[in-house]
Amino acid sequence: MGMVDTMVAGAISTTTLAGLGLAVNCFWTLSAVCQGSLLALDTYFAQAAGAQDAAALDRYLKQSFWSCGIVTAFSGVLIAMASGLYLLLANPGGMREAFAVYMANIFWCLPSLFAFFVLQRYWQARHRAVAFSVILVAANVLNLGGCIALGLGKWGFPQLGIRGIAWSTIVCRYAMVVAAVVFTWWQLKPQGLKLPVLDRRVQRQIFRLGLPAAGHTALEVGAFTIASFVVATLGSVAMAAHHVCLMMAAFTFMFPLGFSSAAAVRVGTFVGAGNAARARLAGWLAIGVSVGCMSGFAVGYLFFSRWLLSFFAADHQVVELGVKILVLVALFQVADGTQVCTTGALRGLGDTRTPIIANLIGHYPIGLLTGLILCFSFRLGVLGIWVGLACGLIAVAALLIRSWTGATRNLERIRPVTDFTVPGVNR
Repeated sequence: MGMVDTMVAGAISTTTLAGLGLAVNCFWTLSAVCQGSLLALDTYFAQAAGAQDAAALDRYLKQSFWSCGIVTAFSGVLIAMASGLYLLLANPGGMREAFAVYMANIFWCLPSLFAFFVLQRYWQARHRAVAFSVILVAANVLNLGGCIALGLGKWGFPQLGIRGIAWSTIVCRYAMVVAAVVFTWWQLKPQGLKLPVLDRRVQRQIFRLGLPAAGHTALEVGAFTIASFVVATLGSVAMAAHHVCLMMAAFTFMFPLGFSSAAAVRVGTFVGAGNAARARLAGWLAIGVSVGCMSGFAVGYLFFSRWLLSFFAADHQVVELGVKILVLVALFQVADGTQVCTTGALRGLGDTRTPIIANLIGHYPIGLLTGLILCFSFRLGVLGIWVGLACGLIAVAALLIRSWTGATRNLERIRPVTDFTVPGVNR
């Protein structure tokens, strides 16, 4: 969705693209951190499915909507505070105005974002992912048409600029939720719509694993967002090029992120079933597939960078700077895929704390510090920031692979974290 928004914003102006880029980074950072607290659902859904405990699976699904409501409210407060702080401190100008308009509108899609995420996690654990892929692809095609119509004023629609882009994205995200609910209703055929009573014990289970996962997400995504706000001080051209390259990197990141979810589900399923050997194999296979996929993207960024950038920016300066950044993006593709997929495999074991330590060490004293020194002390500007980001991702990948290797040596000793003795969830 962010990539489609970026593509259309680039056709409006460089300033609009820069403002939207900053807004997307701010919104996605805070919503992704809160979304990270729901990643524990991968573990609980998968291990319950692996143990063939239908009652536990049903209980966790129902309670996950309470978790979704809690996370939505908390996320809304964080985003409102962050937006207000930036608008208070930022200098007046086109970038600030574009940021304000996009954030004021995209804010309202938060409930749809988390509700879709919960349903997606549930069905992934039950090995039904194709329907959600179809929904996502259809929503992005619809969003592209909506952004062109409302953002650029095509086909007789009013030209609303960045506000129209945000409105299109909001409509498409709610359409995704409707489609996901229809699919769930069709598959489960629930009897009645009674909301379950809040079970504090289950909520504690979910957030006990979820909060460390949120911390890991905050450290990872936060490093890139801090980098974006630093780049914003270098001017609209640097910010526009930075955001376009970041969105392209985020697009390719979605593939190993999918393999990461698969790793969490498959490893968790086999841990729940008590099959340590297959859990180990599933994790390594997912990591291997992720490395192969990202190697292909790295080659694409090296040889087709100028052609790819032409889809997002009309400004020659933005394209030329983007070509240099994409060389660095290509260099860290394998590391990025390795670290996120290994994180998913560890999550399948119920380990959401190790990624926090790895991301804290890799992205901050190594990644961001290196980037800031190269940017300002060596005057490399935005390129220095990206060198630092690449160093951080490589360090995180190395630390996580070491942790996964150690964990899989004694995998037979690991017991499921899913609590099958919660009242009403007994086998």
